[in-house]
Amino acid sequence: MNERKDDPVEAALKRFLAAFPSGPVGAETVGLLECRGRVLATDINAVINSPPFSRALVEGFLVNAADTEKASDSTPAALTIRGAIEPGKTFERHLPSGACMEVSTGGFIPEGAYAVARYMDTARSEGGITIKRRYDKGDNIEAMGCEIKKGEAILRSGIRLSSKEIMILAGQGILSVGVARRPRVAIFCSGNEVVPPSEPLKPGYVWDTNSYTLFAQIEEYGGIPLFCGIMKDDFSVFKEALRDGLAKADMAVISGGTAIGGREFIAELIHSFGGPGVVVNGVPMRSGKPLIMGVIANKPVVCVAGYPPESMRGFELFGKPAIERLLGLR
Repeated sequence: MNERKDDPVEAALKRFLAAFPSGPVGAETVGLLECRGRVLATDINAVINSPPFSRALVEGFLVNAADTEKASDSTPAALTIRGAIEPGKTFERHLPSGACMEVSTGGFIPEGAYAVARYMDTARSEGGITIKRRYDKGDNIEAMGCEIKKGEAILRSGIRLSSKEIMILAGQGILSVGVARRPRVAIFCSGNEVVPPSEPLKPGYVWDTNSYTLFAQIEEYGGIPLFCGIMKDDFSVFKEALRDGLAKADMAVISGGTAIGGREFIAELIHSFGGPGVVVNGVPMRSGKPLIMGVIANKPVVCVAGYPPESMRGFELFGKPAIERLLGLR
């Protein structure tokens, strides 16, 4: 049996995500120091070759490969040292046959049939060196553009930027990038028994834990939380608050209040805005009954349980993927 195909959470999530458009909901430009964790909004092409010039992979001597063709223990090749290619300097002339130049790791290598002979493979003499082994063209040389060629795609839109991608961008001299705007998520905590933690706790009441937890989860998943208040069990008032919240946000999350007095309060609330309305009404899983997912004016609405651990779990299962879809995350 295909467990993933038959997973009720996967099936519910698939229906929900298909019911609203994929992001990004907008884009903005940020500097390289502020882009870690953001989702790339556009493809990025290389502006230079990497490496930008051919360079030495080891310390040693730049040599003409042909000069070492017959080098061996019995017949070493003798070469004259003609100076050094210093770090940060170039060498545009041709290296004559029978000559060599010292070069550091990462040093510039001109075009030609050259190799870099390692110090350990050479013996220094008065004004020159001897080499007892053959080197072929390109040995110990990293060719220009061997990692990245100018113009080729290096990063695709929809990826979350990490230190690895930032390294690539910095290496290309790209100091700002277009990233997906972080979706704004309106938070509603529902229930007549719910009061702010700033108030004294009376018998029969509970402090609002979920707003703080959801606030942190939204930030963690890449969204911007907007706390819209603790809502009492008043259908008309709640509907206007939800309308106002979604006018400012790209998504909403409601904790608690799924069923009140035998009435499917939250489901009716979402349906009252018109289609598609409720997409998922309960998920066949532990504590899955309070889970409701809907769409209002192409904006996702995630409804989770009032019990804090289940609220947190439900939003991780359904709220996080919704935020990622709005970000355009691959």
